[in-house]
Amino acid sequence: MTASTKGAGPVIVAESLGKWYGEVIGLNNFNLEIKPGITGVVGPNGSGKSTFFKLVLGLIKPNTGTISVFGQTPWGNPGLHSKIGFCPDYESLPRDSTGREFLSLVGHLHAMEGAALSKRIEEVATLVEMRHALDRKTGGYSKGMKQRMKIAGALIHDPQLLILDEPLSGTDPIVRKELIDLTKRLNKEHDHVVVVSSHVLFEIERLTHDVALMYKGRTVASGDISDIRALIDKHPHNIVIEGDGMPSLAKALLEEEYTVSVAFNGDRDGITVQVSRPDDFFSGLPGLIGEAGCSVTSMYSLDDNLEAIFKYLVGR
Repeated sequence: MTASTKGAGPVIVAESLGKWYGEVIGLNNFNLEIKPGITGVVGPNGSGKSTFFKLVLGLIKPNTGTISVFGQTPWGNPGLHSKIGFCPDYESLPRDSTGREFLSLVGHLHAMEGAALSKRIEEVATLVEMRHALDRKTGGYSKGMKQRMKIAGALIHDPQLLILDEPLSGTDPIVRKELIDLTKRLNKEHDHVVVVSSHVLFEIERLTHDVALMYKGRTVASGDISDIRALIDKHPHNIVIEGDGMPSLAKALLEEEYTVSVAFNGDRDGITVQVSRPDDFFSGLPGLIGEAGCSVTSMYSLDDNLEAIFKYLVGR
């Protein structure tokens, strides 16, 4: 059982943090404070998430600024490493080893041995629901099983802080829900502080209300998800609607306050609508469709990825 973090101060504090690799910038004037609980770090590839985690783990040294974990500097601090568990986003399981052999190897790296290590292997395998597969070769594991075993490896030494880098990536909806439930249990029932990264905001929303958005090495927004959602909703969203009777729907939409613009696509069987308040748009659309007497065959957003939203938040 980890030491309790309830009521404690910030776990990670980054101030004016900068890290670059030659002419490539990893982090630029990066500021973030992570408190106990579950925190989601969201950003597209290349946003600096991996660089941030390497700094937290003490694997690299910052060029500028400061970073502290549990009030200590990570770089050159092996004692701090025993408090941190890391589950990487890349494939890290030896295919020809069993799950038990993998956990034993990781345990030995943390100076664990004998009966204590054997007991802990059983504990973490049970915790991640992988006890049944401990003596199977990891090369035969499914994607979800591999993710569970990687998390077990990060937990073997019972760290206070658990960092999960893209744990939901590439998993199907059922496995994704199971991993989300597991992550919540690790915090609520076992008191691990958990930092989870993703490039998909709605996945993080299912895990926690505490979110930080990263873009090109900077924190563009952080705090409660409802506050961040309010910022995002101010960003003009572009939605494509296709079907019959689009001219009538276009006319109805232009009378709504949230509509910024409407443009016809191709043969006037589709429109692109730019709206300032997406929630109001989606709430009112069924009524407008009925009033216009049109039929919609497809609808999709041009802003499903976060790139446009991040650019908006950076420039606001």
